[in-house]
Amino acid sequence: MCGMLSLCTCGLFENCDIILSINYAGTALRQQLNSQFNSANKKSGVQWKETAALKHINCEIKLENRRSILKYIFTQGRTSRQEISAALGLSMPTVLQNITELQKLGMVSDGGYFESTGGRKAEKLACVACHRYSVGLDITKNHIALVLLNFTGEIEVSRREQLKFENTDTYYGQLAERVVEFVSENSVDSGKILGIGISIPGMLSEDGNVIVDSHALGIADVPCGKIGNVMPWSCRFENDANAAGFAEIGRLSEKSTMVYLSLSNSVGGACFSDGVLQRGKNQRAGEFGHMRIHSSGRECYCGQTGCLDSYCSALRLAENGGGRLESFFEKLENGDRECLKIWDTYLDDLALAVINLRMCYDCDVLVGGYVGAWMEPWIDELRGRVTQLNPFESNSRFLQVCRYKREASAYGAASRILDGYFSII
Repeated sequence: MCGMLSLCTCGLFENCDIILSINYAGTALRQQLNSQFNSANKKSGVQWKETAALKHINCEIKLENRRSILKYIFTQGRTSRQEISAALGLSMPTVLQNITELQKLGMVSDGGYFESTGGRKAEKLACVACHRYSVGLDITKNHIALVLLNFTGEIEVSRREQLKFENTDTYYGQLAERVVEFVSENSVDSGKILGIGISIPGMLSEDGNVIVDSHALGIADVPCGKIGNVMPWSCRFENDANAAGFAEIGRLSEKSTMVYLSLSNSVGGACFSDGVLQRGKNQRAGEFGHMRIHSSGRECYCGQTGCLDSYCSALRLAENGGGRLESFFEKLENGDRECLKIWDTYLDDLALAVINLRMCYDCDVLVGGYVGAWMEPWIDELRGRVTQLNPFESNSRFLQVCRYKREASAYGAASRILDGYFSII
């Protein structure tokens, strides 16, 4: 990658300090330093001598280039050497060298050719699916969801099964058994499992080691080690809405800014600025369920009234479908009058929440969670209602429906394990 380099020398070059300020440097760092230093000191006869520190910097830059190339291939799915060079600002020799190294490590392979644009066809590059895997585990009150993610970021297999949550060693032991069974049934070498990403419907401590509070699970101040210590692989814990947000932003530009609104059995969300999750001073950023949309409204489980959660959680709809969200939408599609009336009110409340988020963050808003998975046929209707509330824009194309309709939290949690691997290779 191209970048900036500044070098300052002081004194008469005898027993003087050399101050290096490196904001970002590409693979030509050594040549840049030699040229700049020797040019500045041509008359003095002082020559640049490469130090161990510089060699370390050079090594780090090479590793960073390799990580950037691998992450770009992962994000694009399939790409070419030419595209990598252009997108990352790396010289073609640098790209070729790194691709060769990644191929030797079994991480990247050639996968056919792109259509010719008039010259030689460019080879497709892709991550090798079976190089490594990660497991995602989403824990809810009555179910667990499991996903197996391969090295391309695709779901190899997923499963959702009933397992009522209990804060007991017996329950956590059952979790570990289900995970081991899930991996072994899919004939994956256990040595290729990078770890387990675990999604929790609750707030975690800043270091991610304690479940501070989970209304859904009915627990507070529970060490994550109670779960992690019985698992066969290392674990990383994440809030469920944040995890689902990571699933959505994973294939977007690294500089993407968006708000993810999760409409599941509770309402939550996640805020991303330039691709970075904003957790907040107290790890409570994205608690959209407790925005008050009606000054004197329904009572919320938090003790306040008028909270979004009381109006737009999936439970509000499921209770009119015999306890099943699927049944509500089936009745809605069949024109059930009561369901149509409920849905009309639901969309009004949801539109109010969406426009508030747009006014606060001025970015795209993605609707996800259990309800978001059913929203596709209704998105234009919702956009229309949002537009009526928007004082600045004549459309609401910023409002999108989630791409991951099922097991988004498990997927996002598993993707965090892959992200961690990319940062250390």
